Amino acid sequence: MNSPHFIVVGAHKSGTSSLHTYLNQHPEICLPPKKGLDLLSRRNFKELEEAREYLSQFEEAESGQVLGEVSSVYLHGGQKFVEKLKHLFPEIKIIAILRNPIERAYSHALWDHRNHAYTQDELDNLDQYFHQSIMTSTKFLIPGQYHTHLQTYLSHFDRGQIKLFRHEDFIKNSDDFFAEIFDFVGVDPTFHPDMSSRLHVGSVQLSNPYRTLLKQGESMRSVVKLFMPKAMRQFIRDKLYAKSYAPKPLMSKDLRLELINYFHDEVIHLQELTGLEVSHWLKMPESESASGS
Repeated sequence: MNSPHFIVVGAHKSGTSSLHTYLNQHPEICLPPKKGLDLLSRRNFKELEEAREYLSQFEEAESGQVLGEVSSVYLHGGQKFVEKLKHLFPEIKIIAILRNPIERAYSHALWDHRNHAYTQDELDNLDQYFHQSIMTSTKFLIPGQYHTHLQTYLSHFDRGQIKLFRHEDFIKNSDDFFAEIFDFVGVDPTFHPDMSSRLHVGSVQLSNPYRTLLKQGESMRSVVKLFMPKAMRQFIRDKLYAKSYAPKPLMSKDLRLELINYFHDEVIHLQELTGLEVSHWLKMPESESASGS
């Protein structure tokens, strides 16, 4: 019976969608075709004999391939989920990518509102728009309580089964990052995935006439392609897209300070528990400290 050798458990909004794509390029690794099903937490099976739907994700694996899964939600699955994981796969290797929880919470809130088209007034007052939402919603705060979540995992799994990475190492030191992951799961560590594409790059939709035209053009694509050359269609679409989206707005100083205060003890205890150097997560970025804004 095919069963996973490793699982990336999160964290949410820490690059797991891109990571799934990159890991799946390794010829010795087989992942489920679709990321984000999270069947281990969404299905109520207690024994492997009941897990046909989950295990069927690995049916296309070739002989000798290492099986794995990438999830963004298993890290904060809680005590019962970790107990279930231990019962089903007691020898499994666990990988967690930990992003600065302050940045993670803000990114999560932006993602949660990804279908909202912002007016200029909303963008100018984004702090007010998000402040209450983030600070009063457990769905934005709980996923970043890494110390709490990892304590649960470490109480059920040996420390040698768990590999932790900082999200910034994924972004800035990708060669070493992937070499460590590949070595940990037992495949060729010299393989270099193609990282030219990134998924879910942060941006926000704008409420303006350009966005309306872009949406209309997409709905009429089958008609427009009959009389407009592909290069011209792409040129127009790129121009409209550039006018319809804006880069992810920066977090305000006030919101950042409140999130730093909220996550302070979690970050300190995480560093003590794991040995990861993460105290810089609690510092204001130099540009914000210098500007005072």
